[in-house]
Amino acid sequence: MKIFLAQQNYHIGNFEDNTAKIIDAVKEAKANCGDLIIFSELAVCGYPPRDFLEFNDFIEQSIASVKAIAKEA
Repeated sequence: MKIFLAQQNYHIGNFEDNTAKIIDAVKEAKANCGDLIIFSELAVCGYPPRDFLEFNDFIEQSIASVKAIAKEA
């Protein structure tokens, strides 16, 4: 089993860049026949999200990012 670790610098609320970094890591793992890729906690929305979790827009952007990432997986 080939495991990849994507330890990158994610920023709180920067869904566009965080998603792009994750998708790039997925593509790299796929190109190298990876079986599993591991990301940091809360990679999509950035850590720690704190009070942002109370805003619907933040949650909706998180969901949209996860869907975009899933298309690449």
